[in-house]
Amino acid sequence: MKDNQKELVSNCSDIVQFSKPLEEYIEETYGRNRIEKRIVKAYKKDEYIVDEQWQNNIKRVYQVERIIQKMNTKTKEYETSNEYSFYLSNKEFSAKQAHGLIRSHWLIENSNHYVRDVSMLEDFSRIRIKPDNMARIRSFALNIMRKNNVENIKGEMYENSLCFNRLYSYKHFI
Repeated sequence: MKDNQKELVSNCSDIVQFSKPLEEYIEETYGRNRIEKRIVKAYKKDEYIVDEQWQNNIKRVYQVERIIQKMNTKTKEYETSNEYSFYLSNKEFSAKQAHGLIRSHWLIENSNHYVRDVSMLEDFSRIRIKPDNMARIRSFALNIMRKNNVENIKGEMYENSLCFNRLYSYKHFI
């Protein structure tokens, strides 16, 4: 849920503040000079959600707390930050299942949408007539590069722009 839904965010805050969680799931991950602890708490939707548009569509409210410790390479000490976010569901999942679903959502966001925004500059596109066609072409190009195990999409696109003949070296292209 994004912050532009101010009333809904306020309703979810009330649920977390005044209700006990149904269950909780905790997972820690280590890597890349950081320690990340995720705490997922599942709450039953109560009377706190007053917006009629959402009242009948929400079954569970999930709060995710991320406690992130990043290594500061200059001071050689960990710096800690906390983040809280809410997720809403129209189905009843356990806290562990919700954690898996949230992680898989962000996997797609980071591996597809972020690459399209940064490498292919999709957000800066000025195409206004049938932009979905260009989106399909970008997806097609991204899928070909992924199928050929390309890790640096932006670098590969630059190399391909210098020599179009490189395109014929991809497997699964023709």
